Amino acid sequence: MEPLTIAGIVTIVLTGALTKVGKNALDGSLKRLSELLQQNVPETYLKLISSQDNTEALPEVIEVMAKTIKDDDEIKNLATEIAEDNKSKSEVINIMNNVGIVNYGTVKNPTFYFT
Repeated sequence: MEPLTIAGIVTIVLTGALTKVGKNALDGSLKRLSELLQQNVPETYLKLISSQDNTEALPEVIEVMAKTIKDDDEIKNLATEIAEDNKSKSEVINIMNNVGIVNYGTVKNPTFYFT
């Protein structure tokens, strides 16, 4: 799976989980990924948290998460595991279609943010 697709799925699942149950109720791989993001790339974690209530921010957060996945093997392994477990869930697919990620790896109408 492409890093952008993995990032899309993980961002959607993690923001959804944080919105529904809060960070204290996360468990397993999601909890470990959340902890790794906080420790290794706090700016990525803060972007993730800020996108909970702002779905318009998801494309930017997904791009940042994709870069993080490319740069950190431990995060990449956890993210891939989470993506594989959630890639066929209808709510994840619907959100991915809405933010421009379709067909598990094809990007339609991407938005690029340069810093």
